[in-house]
Amino acid sequence: MEQADIPVSVPLTKLLIVVLGEGKSFRLQARGFSMLPFIFDGDFITVSPLSSRPPVVGEVVAFFRPGTETLVVHRVIKKANNAYWIKGDNIRDADGLIPRQNIIGYVTKVERKGGEVFLGMGPERKIIVLFSRLKVISYLLLAWKILIPSCIRERIKCRMVS
Repeated sequence: MEQADIPVSVPLTKLLIVVLGEGKSFRLQARGFSMLPFIFDGDFITVSPLSSRPPVVGEVVAFFRPGTETLVVHRVIKKANNAYWIKGDNIRDADGLIPRQNIIGYVTKVERKGGEVFLGMGPERKIIVLFSRLKVISYLLLAWKILIPSCIRERIKCRMVS
């Protein structure tokens, strides 16, 4: 299983499709590190239905890998006809061109340690898409870890959650 995959059982996958199909949101726990630093392993995410509107570049979406029932949560980085280039923020390569029918919803809320996380979900997502296309986010994360002491990083994370 790739680190971007969310281990969801087939019955849970079907439940997710039914709930979103009824126009309701679905809350689940994220697994993996592909969306760092915006979604952490263990964060709770709320996926809401797209309904009839198309995904927007910069949005974090939930989709099934073509030909599988593997649920993935990554960011839309480009639109191409009726398909989308989607990529994890912390992964160098894109997932590929994902057909619109494989995208089942978008992330409307991220919760960490009891608080809501807003970073990466607002207007800054356009800059994240640019960095993602240029494949520089992984380098920025490395610089973050090298240049900023862990005690300061923890304080910043706590403030983002508050």
